[in-house]
Amino acid sequence: MKARSIIIATGAKWRNMNVPGEDQYRTKGVTYCPHCDGPLFKGKRVAVIGGGNSGVEAAIDLAGIVEHVTLLEFRAGDEG
Repeated sequence: MKARSIIIATGAKWRNMNVPGEDQYRTKGVTYCPHCDGPLFKGKRVAVIGGGNSGVEAAIDLAGIVEHVTLLEFRAGDEG
């Protein structure tokens, strides 16, 4: 998958996705706080990787700021 920016909304604390490039792009497109960093993506297309309510809430919040939101569901145990 290719994306210009990704916001990971996995819950109360950061959870690494363990995908190639995640560390390299942290703070350069991969962020963990849609409320803090959402305005940086104004008018852009973003993907939110989240689990349960946190991902949905992040996508809803961002929908008023960004051009397009794609929501990807992540659940513990789906990594492999």
